[in-house]
Amino acid sequence: MTKIIKFFKVTGIVLCSIIIITFLFVLINSQLGNSTIRADIDGLGTKLISIRYRHFDWTNEQSMKFAFSLNGKINVKIPIQKTGLVWIELPIDKITRKVYFSKDIMFYLDPNSEFVIKGKSTGLSLDYDIVKGNTLSFQRNELRKALLPYRERESFLLNESRIMRKTNPEESSRIFEQFNSLTTQVFSQQIEWAKKHLDYEITPDLFSDSRVPRDTVIKYYNLLSEKAKEFEFGQQLGRRISGWINTLVGNLAPNFEQYTNLNEPFELAELKGKYVVLDFWGTWCPPCIAGLPKMKEYYEKYRDKLEIVGIACYDTKENWEKVIKENQLHWINVLNDKTINDISLLYGISLYPTKFIIDKEGKIIQSFQGEGDDFYDKIDEIMQQ
Repeated sequence: MTKIIKFFKVTGIVLCSIIIITFLFVLINSQLGNSTIRADIDGLGTKLISIRYRHFDWTNEQSMKFAFSLNGKINVKIPIQKTGLVWIELPIDKITRKVYFSKDIMFYLDPNSEFVIKGKSTGLSLDYDIVKGNTLSFQRNELRKALLPYRERESFLLNESRIMRKTNPEESSRIFEQFNSLTTQVFSQQIEWAKKHLDYEITPDLFSDSRVPRDTVIKYYNLLSEKAKEFEFGQQLGRRISGWINTLVGNLAPNFEQYTNLNEPFELAELKGKYVVLDFWGTWCPPCIAGLPKMKEYYEKYRDKLEIVGIACYDTKENWEKVIKENQLHWINVLNDKTINDISLLYGISLYPTKFIIDKEGKIIQSFQGEGDDFYDKIDEIMQQ
């Protein structure tokens, strides 16, 4: 009995020590950085929170740190070198698998700056006002407030559907259909809001969504204010539209240079005389990964007449090289390095995977979005001519 009591005492001391050390580590780490986030959210309580952040043109890997909300008050520093997009989340929601679109805390943070919000949290929703921030964040918050009633309903429907999945699958499916319908409505409302705010710097980013028809994007890009066009989001959208125009069927495929995973220089123009497939993909993209076995099958089938160039986008070098090795991808592989040449914008890519088939003269035959048999049917048709 004495040994058992001693065991529990030692175990208790160890656990308490781990908790205290973890708390101190999180507390100290939360105060390291050059930009400050402060929040006072009534009803949030004392909770562990996570903060994710990255530059909004996706040129850097996403980073994360943890902090505490102490009775609804948050005070955390972020080490950020360029204006970045920041998410504040509750890890407990991920553990319980609950989703709250209406508890979205997302904003833009500048280097060496301070961002301050004050708000109120309920069971389903979180609303806040920006006390101190930048123009992009004020614009985004204006959109968030306009969509908040829809996002509350979205959150309710999705969580209800999940709760009823085992006990009443039929009702769960019916509720999930309502959720899908509302999600489409939310997207439509967001685009309608963007159409009314053509002088906002954030608006081009909203039109960059792959669900917006290209003719709509081009129409409203031309209506944007010069201020919106000149901002980084506007510049990116302009380059993407140029990519769409440059890659119309029959046009010469835009040439590019990049280093391969074998650290060898590569230029697209070198492949003239062979049919070429440009595959824009990512290790983070499930359909892209699911399509690799069939891509390998077709590469072996036609490799004497066909070359594949895999262009990984929004990836880290480590993940990219790991997936290439694990899946034995023996075609040409390059990592889209925006500091050298942003190939994804050059080709106007907005959805992954996207594949281009290029003829022996370097002209675009056809492009395909998503993973489907139509691409492989076209390859068979061309190769058997």
